[in-house]
Amino acid sequence: MTDKFNDDLTSLAEDIRAIGADLRFTLVVQLLNAGWLLDKYITVKARTYGQNRSRFDIMHTLIIHGGVMKPSDLSRMLFRSKQTITQIIDVLERDGLVKRELAGQDRRTKRITVTKRGLELIRTSLPDTLKVMNLAMPTMGEEEVQMLTAFLRKIRKHLVNQFVDFKREG
Repeated sequence: MTDKFNDDLTSLAEDIRAIGADLRFTLVVQLLNAGWLLDKYITVKARTYGQNRSRFDIMHTLIIHGGVMKPSDLSRMLFRSKQTITQIIDVLERDGLVKRELAGQDRRTKRITVTKRGLELIRTSLPDTLKVMNLAMPTMGEEEVQMLTAFLRKIRKHLVNQFVDFKREG
């Protein structure tokens, strides 16, 4: 390595350390790392119960919102592309967990409906889901959980607004 390269490397390392002293930067890095680890943990644990994260997200979102939704609404709510949602719904439909229905006169517009089999699967897997979620989180008091939940909601709301602003600008 050349002296110029080593100087550049040292300079950039110092810049990164200086940025790392900013608490907001450190917080974002910690949130990203914790989120990544939590996602990996949930993904691995879900596989032991014959599930995967994408199926879990779609099924729970459908159920929480009355059991019927348009794919475009699922895409928007789950921050997944319409193509990704369609691929997951194809598998869920093949497994008999959801069905597609026409939404009104427009043959292009579909509604996704949870089936009885889908409800039964989620109902029977709920205790395992709760167990995995509890194992994923450190022991925290009720007040800590409420504070962290409020904090994460605040970040999520801010980021959703950032996406809306970004789409308007672009």
